[in-house]
Formats: sequence, C-alpha cells, structure tokens
Amino acid sequence: MRGWLNFVAWVAGIGGVVLAVLYYFVLDVWTVPVDDPLLAASIAPTLEAGDVVVITRRSTVERGHLLRCADPQAPGRFIVARAIGRYGDNVDISGEIVSIDGRRTPSPHRCDPPQSTVFDPRKNADVELTCAVEDYAGRDFSVLRDGAYPEPRSKTAVGLGKWFLVSDDRHIHLDSRDYGQVEPSTCQHILFRLVGPAGFADAKSRLTLIW
Repeated sequence: MRGWLNFVAWVAGIGGVVLAVLYYFVLDVWTVPVDDPLLAASIAPTLEAGDVVVITRRSTVERGHLLRCADPQAPGRFIVARAIGRYGDNVDISGEIVSIDGRRTPSPHRCDPPQSTVFDPRKNADVELTCAVEDYAGRDFSVLRDGAYPEPRSKTAVGLGKWFLVSDDRHIHLDSRDYGQVEPSTCQHILFRLVGPAGFADAKSRLTLIW
C-alpha cells in the first residue's frame, strides 16, 4: 500500500512540474471580460463573456486561428477575432460572407440550433442571427450572419506583416473592419475553453476545443 501511495505521489509531482512549466513558459489562462458588451457579442457563438480560456504565450499566427490581440484602440485591453487574411490577400466581406482573392469561404453545414439570439449593444436590443459552420484552412467553426440586413461591404488589401481579423459574429463585429489590420506579435492563439461562466458543472462549455 505504501509503495502504491509513493507511486501516486511521484506521478502527481511530475505532473505538477510539467503543468508549472507549461503555465510559466508556454500557456496562459485568461477570462473573457464581462464588462464589454460589444466584445461579448462579437465572439458569439464560439465564446461568451466570462469564459475561462487557455492561450499560448507566444504563437505563430495561422489562418483560421482564433486570436486574442492587444486592442489597438484601448491600451491594456484585448480584442478577440479570427485570423482570416494575411499579407498579399484581398479580403472582401459582402453579405457578411468572406472571400479571399475572389474565393468564398465555404459554409457546408448549419449549426444546431440554426438561429442564435445575440444582444446588440449598438441597438440596445436582441437580434436574431443565422448560424453556419464554416470550413476554413482545415478548421471548422461557427459564424453568425444577418442575411436580411447585412453590414456594408468591406474590401481590403492586407499590408506587409499584417493580419486581417474577422469576428465569428460577422454582423455585430469587433474586428479589422473597426480597428484596422493588426501586428501578429500582439496576438496569442486561443486553444481551448476550460470552463464557461456557469462553472465546471456546465458540461456543454467545459474543456471545449476552440482552434
């Protein structure tokens, strides 16, 4: 019995050291702010305010990554959006559908449920948005759109060393259409959600892969 307890303690100790090294040098934990209603709307349906997520301390930005970046307009705060266009790309958002160099991002599936209700702080009202699952750069993720009243068309050529970010909520957005293209050095890749705002008891939101 004593030998078994020693083995368990040894494994726990090694595991603790590995987790400590990962935390201090590779990964970080961040809670999505609850005091920014526009950010909360823009990250739907992937995340929500109050989510506790794991991010990389340093990362190479790739297409389709969901990123946390320094807010270019508010020092000390962050924005969250997806890496869509890089240097040399021509990004066209029309009808809240993204095209890169004239090629549309496919939306092969509908979400379950197909509609989402999101609070729009710009209107101070709830809006009904259509949800679709996109396949982009080998990653599947859900996006929201308003097919009846889409945002105005946006066309941008991505500059040297920059990335163009797009919110998963294409309608109530907080992305490069609002603050411009970003420096990748200010960004970290969001890997997965540990727990949602309801805590670990909420099985739907805990330990969720984000990309």
